[in-house]
Amino acid sequence: MKALIFSSYTNAYAIYEGAKQLGVFAATTDSDPAFPIPLMTAAHRTDWLFFTEEASLRRALNGELEGNYLPSQFPLHLLDDKWAFVEWMNGVEGLAKGLRQWSLAERNQVTYPCLLKAKHSWAESVKLPRGWVCHSAQELEHRLISLKTEGLNPAHFFLQEWLGDFQCRVISVCGFHDSKNSSRNLVAVVERVAAHTDGLSCSAAVQTIDDQWQLISKTAAILNALDFTGPYEMEYLVVGQRALVLELNPRFWMQHAIFLKTGNGLIKRYLGIDNEDDKKNADIKNVVWIDGLHFIMSIFRFRIDFLSFVMKKLIKKDQKIILWPSLLVAIRVTGRMVLKKYKTSLFGGRLGI
Repeated sequence: MKALIFSSYTNAYAIYEGAKQLGVFAATTDSDPAFPIPLMTAAHRTDWLFFTEEASLRRALNGELEGNYLPSQFPLHLLDDKWAFVEWMNGVEGLAKGLRQWSLAERNQVTYPCLLKAKHSWAESVKLPRGWVCHSAQELEHRLISLKTEGLNPAHFFLQEWLGDFQCRVISVCGFHDSKNSSRNLVAVVERVAAHTDGLSCSAAVQTIDDQWQLISKTAAILNALDFTGPYEMEYLVVGQRALVLELNPRFWMQHAIFLKTGNGLIKRYLGIDNEDDKKNADIKNVVWIDGLHFIMSIFRFRIDFLSFVMKKLIKKDQKIILWPSLLVAIRVTGRMVLKKYKTSLFGGRLGI
């Protein structure tokens, strides 16, 4: 059996390793892979397609790619559109709600501070910034002018309620959901315990926590309303007992190796080869996922807080620690990235590299 992955970063490497454990040959379409994953073009016929971003998933849903994949159906107008997804949820009775949001045309109604946020992760082959916190109307107008100067389209942005000045927790429900057969569901509730940088950033470490807010049932209701079957991550912002939906990633996400190292149940379910024993391991607990690349870079950059956090977790030994990628792979990938950056800065201008 062969599989194709449409990226080559941390989450793609977890797919590659998970598939290899099951005897499936997986390759990436990236011509210059970030991680050690074999290369194969999309022209090759494969049995399965794996997605870590929405652009390739959209191509598959549009019938442009051949092969099996999940989710096999998803509303295209909600795919990678954070604004549209929350608007849809807010319009369906009984579903969890998202943060308050306004279009740019409604900015005179905004409560400050607010977040000027990108609707999409990508637009017209350009990676969009996560957004900016604006504390006043003047700051917002200044930022909108900056968008145009930076060549970004204001139509790709909206305004969202900002709760970051309060004690907020970023919590995700993630795993595999089968809207037709709930016995196949696989789930973990994880909380961000370290970020790559201050402000709007990706998670450098997450750990499993108890579900005090019934987020698993809230998430299942949303996914059932979408008739969804496949891998997913649903992000929530929790303030006290208030839990608000941030976004849905209907594909493999960055930290999904949390399942690779606890039975490989996610990849098994994706390929449809899970069995009764896998159903017994359907709720993952007492696990910490740590970004191996960020750990290596933290050593080079003397990020003492993050290094202390990791060392405390390793010494305490009361949770299963998943450092992904492993130290060996992280060192190899980091070295390659540094060397590539050095060559580009040294020879790029002179040789046109």
